Amino acid sequence: MTGTCLNLSRLYVLSLPGVFQTCRHIHSQRTPMLFRATQQLLAEPMKKKKRIDPSILAAREAKKIKKIDKEIKKLTRFGRILKPVAEIELPKKQFTLAKERQRTSPVLSFEELEDRALLQKQWGRYKTNTWVHQQRVYDKLITAQDEALEELKAESDYLYKEALKVDYGMVAMYFEGPKSTPPIKDYSPPDGDYVDTTRKY
Repeated sequence: MTGTCLNLSRLYVLSLPGVFQTCRHIHSQRTPMLFRATQQLLAEPMKKKKRIDPSILAAREAKKIKKIDKEIKKLTRFGRILKPVAEIELPKKQFTLAKERQRTSPVLSFEELEDRALLQKQWGRYKTNTWVHQQRVYDKLITAQDEALEELKAESDYLYKEALKVDYGMVAMYFEGPKSTPPIKDYSPPDGDYVDTTRKY
């Protein structure tokens, strides 16, 4: 086997015209004996176009035009058909049970109507009097506060400014530090994946 390979290589060297020529193929041995490991990619002959009968083409165009005319007539007759909203539409079963689920309001007597109207008026008077009393109390408190601040300003400007500050001891507020990792600076979060459940019409 080795002798055969040497003989083939000598034959190839003898066949060269004095200088080795480069060959850019994939070979199975050291010397380029033109043994290709890949297949040759040949072009496929073009297929012959089929001739279609002009009457068939005309029939197809007429069918398309007829379909478009049908859609136009449907739009002109029924108008624009809106897409249904699943959250607003009620199932048909509820329409059938609407009469069974309907309740009739009881008929009230004249005395009952009078008692209810009187009770509503009394409740309105009570709430009005309560609101008026509260407003008077608030006005008195605000007036007394303004007078006390004016007296304090006349005594000391520093105490007046301290009195205007918010006393957080009297406000029911509670602060707590972060419970998670602080956000990364200049971080752009990736978009989340979602499943589109919109119905196609």
